[in-house]
Amino acid sequence: MTTERMNPQLNGAHSASARRRNPLANAVRNVGIVLDTAARVLFLGRDGVRM
Repeated sequence: MTTERMNPQLNGAHSASARRRNPLANAVRNVGIVLDTAARVLFLGRDGVRM
């Protein structure tokens, strides 16, 4: 019997540290979200954005 911890997650979620992105990647992603939201408001009106 080994004392190693068995990881029950096979191809599942990763730890929070594994999900951290590069700050530049975060900024690009956030700008994309803002542009997407602005486009929805412009083309669909306020009904196109669900909060």
